[in-house]
Amino acid sequence: MTRIAVRKWISATVVLLAMPLVAAADCNGPIVAATINYEQLGACNGFKRQDGTTQAAKPGHAYVVYRISTVTNTTTGASDFNFDPVRLFVNSDPRAYGVGYYPLGWRRPRAVEPRTVRAGTVETFNGTVTMEVPVGGPGTDGAAAAQNTNYFLSHETPAGTQGTFMAKTNSSQTSWNYTNDCAKIEEYYPNP
Repeated sequence: MTRIAVRKWISATVVLLAMPLVAAADCNGPIVAATINYEQLGACNGFKRQDGTTQAAKPGHAYVVYRISTVTNTTTGASDFNFDPVRLFVNSDPRAYGVGYYPLGWRRPRAVEPRTVRAGTVETFNGTVTMEVPVGGPGTDGAAAAQNTNYFLSHETPAGTQGTFMAKTNSSQTSWNYTNDCAKIEEYYPNP
């Protein structure tokens, strides 16, 4: 078989294998999903709470801080989307869910609060969500280990509701500034 014949055979095989996938997508119609736009800001080991005590990550863990910028709910057929940051998680073992809103010792903290994003709209959040992720194991500096890890968020979507698409704006970034104190992240990424 010549090179040209092999290439044609491979091309025909790829087309034949892909046809059922295209047909299946057409049968079910377009995918309806809200897009959650976010960026990873950094990792840290702890912060001063408002009462002056220190909140430290568990041994072998780090806090990873994200900014949720917008939620876009404009796909054809979209319905109102109930965004709740506690449904966000980092896919680790065990799964790391949002640990709630922490002011992180920031001068201008901004929480991402649950809200309904109406169909056909884009809502601006520009607030932070914090995850406590296992990294490095006991006895390691969690933030030092996490500073070079690209963590992607996922969203747990309840059955029977429209889907979500997670769009990380800095997905190609591979390292972040090291900080032991979460308040330092605000110096690098102040809230708008």
